Formats: sequence, structure tokens, C-alpha cells
Amino acid sequence: MQHLPTRAARGSWIVLAVAITTCSRNETGHLAADHTGDVSAPPIARIAPADRTAACAGLPAPGAGGNALMRAPYLQRVTATDAVVVWTSVTGSSASVTVESPDGQQQTIFPAAIDATANDISEIVTLGATYAQSRQWTAAVSGLQPDTTYCYTVCQDGQPVTAPMPARSAPPTGAVGGVQFVALGDSGGGGSDQHLLLQQLATVPFDFMIHTGDIAYDNGTLAQFETNFFGVYASLLASRPMFPTSGNHEYDTADAAAYRQVFVLPENGGPGGVERWYSYDWGDIHFVALDTERSGAQQAAWLDADLTANKLPWTIVYGHKPPHSSGQHGDDPGFNQWFVPILAAHHVPLVLSGHDHDYERFNPIDGVTYIVTGGGGKGVYELNAPKPGSAFADSVIHFLVVTVDADTLTTRAIDATGREFDSTVIHRQF
Repeated sequence: MQHLPTRAARGSWIVLAVAITTCSRNETGHLAADHTGDVSAPPIARIAPADRTAACAGLPAPGAGGNALMRAPYLQRVTATDAVVVWTSVTGSSASVTVESPDGQQQTIFPAAIDATANDISEIVTLGATYAQSRQWTAAVSGLQPDTTYCYTVCQDGQPVTAPMPARSAPPTGAVGGVQFVALGDSGGGGSDQHLLLQQLATVPFDFMIHTGDIAYDNGTLAQFETNFFGVYASLLASRPMFPTSGNHEYDTADAAAYRQVFVLPENGGPGGVERWYSYDWGDIHFVALDTERSGAQQAAWLDADLTANKLPWTIVYGHKPPHSSGQHGDDPGFNQWFVPILAAHHVPLVLSGHDHDYERFNPIDGVTYIVTGGGGKGVYELNAPKPGSAFADSVIHFLVVTVDADTLTTRAIDATGREFDSTVIHRQF
């Protein structure tokens, strides 16, 4: 959502009041889809939430309890052979992560280091003295076997402070079997809509998560990340990595400094794009996360070079502001100017966005399927008249499940009641 100016010009108070009223009226939330689109795809198999931790249930868990940590452990930069475990605490002079097989037969200890760049944001004082003294730890885990489940335990001063938690490495290129991930955006309001959608997320099996931005409302502060992101998704983040992109709300605080602090992202975006835009691979899929707050020639040149170098059979691109949308914000001119021609030239099959708090799927435009998934929990916005090419749209709280299996990609939209209300199937073009 775009913000109003902090200093209104003389005579603009009436306009300001109208804008605030309009915005409030539209942030109403809507848990169930009003209607359905294409629901011909077979439904997703559901799981019980406890199934996520069953792999490590047989290992001893003598941890000291959650009080030793401020921010629970979460996974970052997971690849076929490596991963990063991140957490924060206010105690401990040393820390490590123990990684073992689910049967406990193989065990390796990886030292953790204090992130020297963390907690240097001036607004940290709003969290109080306890948070101001906290340390952000990172442990680089290496030597993993591809597509393999491990159990990891966080230790401080040589003592375990968590129960063993499962983590699965990414599959290698050409691996047999599908990849399934979830995508959502505009989630971090901390309200009931977000928590109800979380209950449905916990019933879907997936390998990792992507976020299309506006993760921590209202201003992307560190305090709001702690409360509205880590405080909500801790149980999922412990066993599934998140690959986010920033939204305009993240940029409200210190040039998105809190966002870049809490996430340990791939740093392959070049000098101007470190932890702003980046790419990574998962099995046969190449992912590109764009920063639509920094659209321009530098990022466009990087995107073109990145897609040129990619040799994987599937490519999925995501960013916050949508190039095509019938929602209140509409088409983002920066995305259209700098990125759309490149995506079409490289035959990218799927592009995901957020920003407008709704769901919308477009028929392929120059071979590219565009989907807006901005109903992650911060209310919904009313839709305007459908834009040309809009195949289905609904103002509803939801997330997206994407399954890639061999030469077929399937998307399914699920609302906060658990109902699948739209899907589409994309076949790879050779």
C-alpha cells in the first residue's frame, strides 16, 4: 500500500482525510472466496501440522526451553549442500548448531558467529533494553547431501537450547520428483486474518516459502518484524526456509535496513543489489527475486544477464509491485518499463507479485502468466473493473501453492477457510 505524504501541502487536508477514509474502508478482510475460477487441478494433499516435526521426534530433547532465545531459529539460504541457521539471544558467549541424521547416527557441529551488522538500527530502542542487548547469531551449515532430511539443534555455551528440528536440503538439478512451495504477500499485520491463514498453511506440505513483500506492517521496523513476522510464523520458519522480497512498507524504515538485517539472503545481485534483488536455484527451477522499490537500469541489466546465464528448465520471477493488476494500485509503471520486456524475451513462464491486497490471475501475456497474490493477512482491497487479460480475481485472504513436476507447473490458490478457489496449469515450452 502506498503511503500518504508526511507533510501535506497547504489546502490538502481534505484530500488527506478522504484518502485515509478510503484506505480504511478497503482494509476489511475477507476469509472465504466469493466465487471460484478454474478448479480443475487435483486438490492438494493435506497433512497434520505435527507431521512437520515427526522426523526428529525420536531424538533426545533436553533443551533449556524457549526463554534462552529471543527470536526462535529459522532457516535461510538453503541449497542442495548448504544452509544457514539464524536466531537471536540475550545470553551466551558462544553458540553452535548440531546437525544429525534423524536416527542420530551421524552428527556434525557447526560453530555460530555473531552478526556484526545486526542491531545497529537507531529504532532498536523501541524494543526495550532486552532487545537492545540481543545478539543475532548465524551458523553456516555445509556438507549436506541433496534432498535429504536432517535434524538440527541450537546450542549456547555448549548446552542445547532447542529441541531437534527438521530441515531438508534442496534437490539437485534433474532430481526425480516434484517441488512444491507456497507464496504469499502483504501478510504482516499481526491480526486475526493472518493467524487464520497460518492455520491453513500448516496443513499443506511444502519445501520452502516465498514472500512477495510488505512483510512487517506498518513500517518494516525491527519491532514489527519480531511481532508480525517471526512471532507469527516461527513454527514454519524453523523447518522451511523463506526467500522474501521487500515491499514498500519495508522501505519505510532506514532504506529497508531491518529487512536486510533479519534475512540472510543470496548476495549475487551485484554492488547495488546486495540483499535487495537476487536469484537462487531449487531443483530444476531458477528463482529471481526483484526489488520493485529500486526498479531501474542497473537491476534490469542484472536481470537480463541472470536470465541469460540460467540453463534450468523452469524460471519463476517475483517482486512486490505488479506489472498487471485490476486492484487499487493497478499496473506498476516501473515494472513494466524495466522488467516486462526482459521477462518476455526470456520466456519466463510465471511471475508473482503482491502490493494489491487481492488475488488475480491473468491469461498469458506474451507467454508470461502473471499472478497477484497480496492477500496474505493484512485485509483486502476492493477490485476495480477487470483489466484486459484478467482471467480470475477475488478480494480474499489467501496463499498460493505452486507445484512443479517434470514439464508441468500448477498453481492453486487457497483461502483462509482452506478452500482451493482457483488454479492454472502451465506446460513447459521446449
